[in-house]
Amino acid sequence: MYLDRSENCKGCNSCLEFCPVSSNPKIMNCRHCPDAPCKDACNYDAFYEVSPGIWGIDPDQCIGCGDCQKACPYDAIVMEDGVAKKCTLCGECIKHCPFNALRISETDKEKKEKASILGWEKLKSGMDVCIYNPSIQEARIFKKFLSIHRQTGELDLFDEFLNETGITLNKSQKDGIIRLVEHEARFSVLDPLLDREDIEEISVISGDPVRVFIRGRGWINTNISITSEEKIIDIINKMASGIGRRITYQSPRLNANLKNSRIHAIIPPLSDRVSLTIRRFKTRPFSPRELIENKTISPEALAYLWISMQTDSNLAISGSTGSGKTTTLNTILSFIPINQRIVSIEETPELRIYHPHSIRLVSNPAKSIGMAELVEDTFRMRPDKVIVGEVRTREEIKAWINTMLSGQGKGSLSTFHALSGQEAIHRLKSLGVQTYELSALDIILVQRRWTDYKTGGEIRRVTEINEVVWGDGDKDVSLNPVFTYDFDKKKMISSLNPRKSRVIKKASEVLELGPGEIKRRASFLERSSKELSEAIKQVNEYMLG
Repeated sequence: MYLDRSENCKGCNSCLEFCPVSSNPKIMNCRHCPDAPCKDACNYDAFYEVSPGIWGIDPDQCIGCGDCQKACPYDAIVMEDGVAKKCTLCGECIKHCPFNALRISETDKEKKEKASILGWEKLKSGMDVCIYNPSIQEARIFKKFLSIHRQTGELDLFDEFLNETGITLNKSQKDGIIRLVEHEARFSVLDPLLDREDIEEISVISGDPVRVFIRGRGWINTNISITSEEKIIDIINKMASGIGRRITYQSPRLNANLKNSRIHAIIPPLSDRVSLTIRRFKTRPFSPRELIENKTISPEALAYLWISMQTDSNLAISGSTGSGKTTTLNTILSFIPINQRIVSIEETPELRIYHPHSIRLVSNPAKSIGMAELVEDTFRMRPDKVIVGEVRTREEIKAWINTMLSGQGKGSLSTFHALSGQEAIHRLKSLGVQTYELSALDIILVQRRWTDYKTGGEIRRVTEINEVVWGDGDKDVSLNPVFTYDFDKKKMISSLNPRKSRVIKKASEVLELGPGEIKRRASFLERSSKELSEAIKQVNEYMLG
């Protein structure tokens, strides 16, 4: 470490007036070499360690032989009053510099050593990751105590460790190192990012800045780079340890579903560098009012979907990756009467179901139990609603369609990848769904996302709500658009015709709902609570009295 003069320095040397060692500017050249040749040249034990790697000269021990001065490669030791004197990086000159031109910097060698110890480094630019950035001396202390903590698991031993090693730290240094040890016990430098609600995705590629996708802002570089591939692999395996999974060079690819996130990791030889992607799930689902206020969907369209849940309609929510399909599905679940039995089937536990009579089934590929098998299990569970988190394969889609054809529940819901209602129909057919089987599907909702180039963030909108219409005889199914997003007007337009709508006809016949019910419910949703649990109570009071 050394005193670094910035371009603000005027060369006045007024800072040296406050140096407790000497006013000779030579001492500011000290680089505090890790191998300390000056100390090694002293035969009289005149050097003492101010802090790890920083050496001072005890004037009571020094005899002024000058051997240390000769050994200094930077001519940074001066002889005054018959004794040698050198900088101890006390920082007094920094405090009193009138131009704020001095700082303590690390040499390139020290920076590499610190990055080797931590496995990461802080960059000069990027979104600040709130993690303590230690000096090289603090990093060395951290390394020593971390090995003790890994053996004992006790943080309280830190003071005892400092006493035994004779190291003196102030409170902020102690707290910083302890926090680093706590982070290391979990997921290291990613720990502060995993606690942020506004972060949807975290991308880690060895040697690059860690990047985060922030809701409403898009991808942003952070000021952290994980420099060690072994460090990233260690973080990956810590994350997957709870489900008994590991990534290795013999098994270089890993997909894992965790409590509130999903991770994908891939390492050489399948990739050029180690990569980790973390998709974080929103822990608190949006309420209907929040979905409206976010302009994801219009209040009238949401009111229509509410009625569709009361009429036990089968619904497919399609869209691209990251378009918000699961978020919208979570909100629609609040329209299911609270006294109904719900069975959900997921590969990744993302749904938040508040109904007391519900059960979640989770697939387990490691035990060869997939989504299709679990969907078939619902036939024996007497559900009122079957919720399938996402269907992808031919087997999963066939099982999901069978739940609708069997009529064993009062409606099935799922998400599916397709960019339009028509594309959803074509994809379902290409995956083996027969034309006559499509008649079991009542509604296809399409949600999309696109970049907002003004803000750099992303826009997510429900762009289509279609009713599936069955033709006469053996004719193909068609789509009746009831709500469509107008990209020019930037709002959802209703084309709902109550006389042609299957859902509205059924609501009129079975629930005896009048023609103005959508407007009444839309107004109700706009005034409902932003807290989902409270909104569910309000919705059920409206439905059930």
